[in-house]
Amino acid sequence: KDYILGKSDGVPKTPQWASEICGVKAEDIIKLAKMYATTKPAALKACWAPGRAAFGEQYNRMAAALQAMTGNIGVLGGCAEGVGKGFHMESVAYPYDQYANKWWASIKSDRWAHIVLNYPNVTREEAGLWPRNDHLDGVVPNIRGIFWQGSDWFNQLTNIRKEVEAIKKLDLVVCMDSTITPSGLFADVLFPIATHFERHDVALPWYKGHYYIHRPKVIEPMGESKTDFQVFTELAWRLGGERFGRLFNPKADRSYFYDNDAVDEAYLKEWWENRVMHHQHVEMPWEEFKKHGIYKFVLKEPHVAFRDQIEKGKPFNTPSGKIEILCTELANISDWSRTRYGSHIPSIPKWIEPWEYLKSPKTKDYPFHLITPHPRHRTHSIFNNIAWLRETYEQEVTINASDAKRLGLRTGDVVEVYNDRGVVVVPVYVTERLLPGVAVIYEGAWLDLDSNGVDRSGNPDMLTLDNPSPAGAFAYNTILVGIRKTKLEHKPGWDQLSTSRAHVFRRDL
Repeated sequence: KDYILGKSDGVPKTPQWASEICGVKAEDIIKLAKMYATTKPAALKACWAPGRAAFGEQYNRMAAALQAMTGNIGVLGGCAEGVGKGFHMESVAYPYDQYANKWWASIKSDRWAHIVLNYPNVTREEAGLWPRNDHLDGVVPNIRGIFWQGSDWFNQLTNIRKEVEAIKKLDLVVCMDSTITPSGLFADVLFPIATHFERHDVALPWYKGHYYIHRPKVIEPMGESKTDFQVFTELAWRLGGERFGRLFNPKADRSYFYDNDAVDEAYLKEWWENRVMHHQHVEMPWEEFKKHGIYKFVLKEPHVAFRDQIEKGKPFNTPSGKIEILCTELANISDWSRTRYGSHIPSIPKWIEPWEYLKSPKTKDYPFHLITPHPRHRTHSIFNNIAWLRETYEQEVTINASDAKRLGLRTGDVVEVYNDRGVVVVPVYVTERLLPGVAVIYEGAWLDLDSNGVDRSGNPDMLTLDNPSPAGAFAYNTILVGIRKTKLEHKPGWDQLSTSRAHVFRRDL
């Protein structure tokens, strides 16, 4: 309360104060605030994109505080947005966890290039390693190789130029995927992996939902393709012989690499009977589930997050057992160097000025704020190699008509979008449905570098920062850029060369 009223810093957080920061008129802020406060129930869908920015965690924390203050947590029609499943699902059929290493450590994935380029002069906090209470505390790995499994880092991580520099210093890069992605082009070893149509599995809802979908094998794997589990099982046998191979995959012998159907069926059937039927009291047998193709739980009433906490007094999973607008765990941290990233996070949600935004001095050189939303025609970078989609949906930069007029640009003109981290070449799309000073490039375009390191496809992660926000979020939407007309070539990527990679990946018919 003292922060909002300005008693702690002398700056009352009024609608006028907020308007100067965000550009929304103060009267509109007041109108929306009254509407949200008086509508019962009201669902505030905080979403994730604003949190994927410098200090973006403050936005999501404040959204949760608003939900709590207005009584919209634990009620039907309210919303307590977060990461997790709305309904508990039994998710793993294969024995990954049971036979995994007992010790592990992980770095922040978008810090790998920074580590490679700066090792050994890298701190634990820069690497995003959790503090430890043993002799390995603060030990930053000397990364000499990368094993990519179905993850197109050269499209999905930040500051791609640094990744390109870093990967050249590695001794080994292995890529497992069903197509030759941009990441695969930098690999020493490529493993062609079967698609979902070429293996037997069960699908679950990614985020929220209460159903299982049977996913039968439709066709045999094309060419030399294998499933991920076949590759890992074979590697276990080759690295550690029969003992390690059977520890990793107890149901398989060496023939699994060539014929996996019976073993996969056994794992799925065992998982369904021992985990799904037993733990979730499902009565449908495995064979019947395969016949129907789907199992949907019938709920007696809608699932409402935190209903028991609100109606029955069940404690929240916080140190106090209550909803904490002031986070006691953060308030009790006295040494921020003993946190994962070493950055201070205030105990209450606050406005913190981003590293770069439209009120930064950097706007003299880079006057546009770039955002990178998901496109309708691909999932991240998946499906970007589909020629029909690439020809139908152009990878472009969208800008406001007033900005286009000032720069002398029209829809279809080819421009460079640039900053001190990289350059991409894309056509312009001009519209009135965007604020002046804001630009949009959809994420997920497959990288296509020229000899000077300019991306001709229009991948916005050539322009993003690789610094994590204090709570660890990728800062995908904290980007200032400039835009200028160019004679450089944009590569739309639906030519024969760009779309034929799958056919040279030993996945030929």
